Amino acid sequence: MFIEMHSHTQSSFPLLTSVPHDILDRIVIFSSNPKIVLVCKTLHKRFSGLPLAGLIHPPQRVGEMMAKGGRADLLAVCLVSNPLVQVEGGLHLRANQNENKLLYVAAKAGHVDVCKLLMDPEVAGLEYMAQANSCYSWSLFAAAKEGHANVCKLLMDPEVAGLQYRAQANSVNSCALGEAARVGHANVCQLLMDPEVAGLEYMAKANSCYSWALFSAAKEGHANVCKLLMDPEVAGIEFRARANSVNSSALLAAARAGHTDVCKLLMDPEVAGIEFRAKANSVDSWALWAAAKEGHADVCKLLMDPEVAGIEFRAKANSVNSSALLAAARAGHTDVCKLLMDPEVAGLEFRARANHINSMALWAAAKAGHEDVCKLLMDPEVAGLEFRARANSRNSRSLGAAAKEGHSDICKLLMDPEVAGIEFRARANSRDSRLGSFFRNVFSLLKRTTSGTHDKVS
Repeated sequence: MFIEMHSHTQSSFPLLTSVPHDILDRIVIFSSNPKIVLVCKTLHKRFSGLPLAGLIHPPQRVGEMMAKGGRADLLAVCLVSNPLVQVEGGLHLRANQNENKLLYVAAKAGHVDVCKLLMDPEVAGLEYMAQANSCYSWSLFAAAKEGHANVCKLLMDPEVAGLQYRAQANSVNSCALGEAARVGHANVCQLLMDPEVAGLEYMAKANSCYSWALFSAAKEGHANVCKLLMDPEVAGIEFRARANSVNSSALLAAARAGHTDVCKLLMDPEVAGIEFRAKANSVDSWALWAAAKEGHADVCKLLMDPEVAGIEFRAKANSVNSSALLAAARAGHTDVCKLLMDPEVAGLEFRARANHINSMALWAAAKAGHEDVCKLLMDPEVAGLEFRARANSRNSRSLGAAAKEGHSDICKLLMDPEVAGIEFRARANSRDSRLGSFFRNVFSLLKRTTSGTHDKVS
């Protein structure tokens, strides 16, 4: 055994018999005004998260390392309630000091026995026991984030943590629930919303802060968590998450990430509730725009499906001058563009129009060099005879954009009467398609391959 004490404290030496010998044989603890030196007998190893020999740490830091390493036996020796620490040179740790940091560290690491020890009034002392509801129940937040369901249950148990000090799952807009939902810990979410475990007064509310827990889960694609949060039997009829909160922002997040199953759940009246189901046409169908931009064809199809999204709430591909088509065209998502302009998928009334805003979608695709998309936008059979993109819009600006970027194949397409149409083909002598000297060589090549009467490029 190696515990150094001053001569006048030798009378306390018999108390060491209650401490496991393997601990005392490995560690030397003594005071160093006011820091503590921990010396590991085996220099080449770390001992349960404690530092290597010779390092000096304040008492609180030593306690945190013990809690993180799960050493309930060491902490029991060092807490102020233990007679051993009354001797000069003890660590004098208090379980509730520094805003209950020891409990937070242990909860985050998932050490049930350490948490139980720190909250036990007989071990830690009634005056110094850790309080699970300290700092808005941040220990519960840490445990929920890491998915330690057993620790969460312990922190909320009034018999273990105390009726007055039990963790409150609804603290800070149920932030523990939000974090557990984001990471995808379904079992933890269920515990936090259970009135029998968390307490009727302190249970987490899934609709807190505009159902941000649902938003977090939807964004990460946790369909099972989303279903739990919207379930009235699990979350409670009054506190269930609402999929239509903040203009159906959860649907936007899921659509952007391409989570088809989550999108379907959020729009399902049987799962989300008729009153609270997400609406695909919210904010000018911004969920459709996000999905189109990222190229999620399956999600786009789902959002425009009247049977899934509802006839009244289906996304409209022609919203905001067919902005979804513009986003898809710019990114080069040919399949998405085709879907948005398909009257059978998007609906005859709500199909995207390639000629919106002077055929801006064509300009974006031409500038980015997406030849297939350009061809699609000008195809009367795909885009519709009335809504096909016009290559001569705004003085053939699409041609100017393609030429500036050096896309000779696209320039050829835009001026081809068979592709762009005789009436709508781009004109190389238009004001907005004038080129600098650097691009004259491109047009000299094009002029030899086209059969129209083009004036000299000025």
